[in-house]
Amino acid sequence: MMSDIKLPWDERRIRVAVVGDLILDEYLDGVVNRISPEAPVPVHLVRSSSVTAGGAANVARNIQLAGGQALMIGVCGPDSAGDQLKEILSGDGIDARGILLDNDRPTIKKTRITANHQQLVRIDWEDVKAISNKTQDALYKHLEAEEWDVLVLSDYGKGGVPKEFMQRLITLGRARRVPVVIDPKGKDYAMYAGASLVTPNRKEACEALGWENTVNWPAKELATELARQYSIDNILVTLGPEGMLGINSVTGEMTHLPAKAREVFDVSGAGDTVVSIMALSLGAKATLAEAMIYANAAAGRVVEKWGTQPIYREELIEALADRARNVGFRSTSNKIKELTHLKQTIGRIGKRKKKVVFTNGCFDLLHAGHISYIEEARGMGDLLIIGVNTDASTRRLKGETRPIVPQAERMRLLASLEAVDYVVAFDEDTPANLIKELMPDVLAKGADYEIHQIVGADTVVDAGGKVERITFVPGLSTSDIVKRIQANQGVKI
Repeated sequence: MMSDIKLPWDERRIRVAVVGDLILDEYLDGVVNRISPEAPVPVHLVRSSSVTAGGAANVARNIQLAGGQALMIGVCGPDSAGDQLKEILSGDGIDARGILLDNDRPTIKKTRITANHQQLVRIDWEDVKAISNKTQDALYKHLEAEEWDVLVLSDYGKGGVPKEFMQRLITLGRARRVPVVIDPKGKDYAMYAGASLVTPNRKEACEALGWENTVNWPAKELATELARQYSIDNILVTLGPEGMLGINSVTGEMTHLPAKAREVFDVSGAGDTVVSIMALSLGAKATLAEAMIYANAAAGRVVEKWGTQPIYREELIEALADRARNVGFRSTSNKIKELTHLKQTIGRIGKRKKKVVFTNGCFDLLHAGHISYIEEARGMGDLLIIGVNTDASTRRLKGETRPIVPQAERMRLLASLEAVDYVVAFDEDTPANLIKELMPDVLAKGADYEIHQIVGADTVVDAGGKVERITFVPGLSTSDIVKRIQANQGVKI
């Protein structure tokens, strides 16, 4: 099973630029078995000590060790903590040329005093202030000169990515048309406006909106309102033992993934892992729902570790294999694809190992007639792709009162059918462009159309494919269902 699972970024190593607050995490583990004779305080006898990368540096390690290529950009102080951080990152093969020396601030360091894997106290070394304009310019210049597929901004509120600099970096990412993923801090989310994805936890989302954190607000409301207020494409709210919920503000797609029950040793760094895997997935053109599956599996694995630790590629594959054994890796969300990723998945006509069948429609109010049609289409090949009209496209075709069921829900229902392999949306009035891009081996359409009336028929036939017509089940249609509702309840739809 493990060997069959491929990560979205396996085909091409995704380059991720990480800009943010670098932190050195130190652990002094030992035992406490007596009280000091000098004062009424416990004596901690150190048995072992270790250091690891934290903050943005931990994000970079997660990316690198999960199979990506991380470019670390930020500042360290002229001290041993900075030297240790750079040594850790370089040892993992991370490009650390973008780490600049800042003589005006120490390297941020967090020392955790622990006994029996329980934290007793944490000691912080830091000077929280915004990096200078000169330093911002130098970091920006380095970032601008590099090639990268994704930009991650890891904001720990220590001054490494002040507001004006944050917006400057988001603008650069958008200009390059790459995903800009942000791990947020603080209450001012206006600084994240224009980002592709922001990943607050429930508490951070409440604080950003000014909502009382003691109220158990639905995650959907939190995510929707954050996206609306701050013009963010995607919001992913992490919910601890409740899993995570993501919303695409552009399409309305919403995905909730529950967390698997497990023994949690330490949640330190779990947020970094989520951001890292989401960034890698989006850089590889995965959908939000697909990216969440990988991130959820990765986060579940790292919370079983002690201390701040990254996810390794082999561990992630193992976690996904475990998920496959329990719930089936081809989940509903995993069937919903963006066009670019779907083209990569099915390959080119004439070079495929499987025969691809395509059909399309609005599929408003999914009914038994649709099921018969879909199952017959699936029997014409090895893979069935359904093209679904967006809400805007459906309104233009059916009128302002349609669709009855929103696009995201229609796609999710179709994806839940065993006969359906992939679902993709199109916004045009016809699927002509979608058919041209996918170039299916078989184009299936209802028998109420003549071959010459079927959109895309010429395209498929000219490429060596076939056009098949399917007989509808009489008396079963969305219009008939609507008429029955109107007749029974006197309600206009």
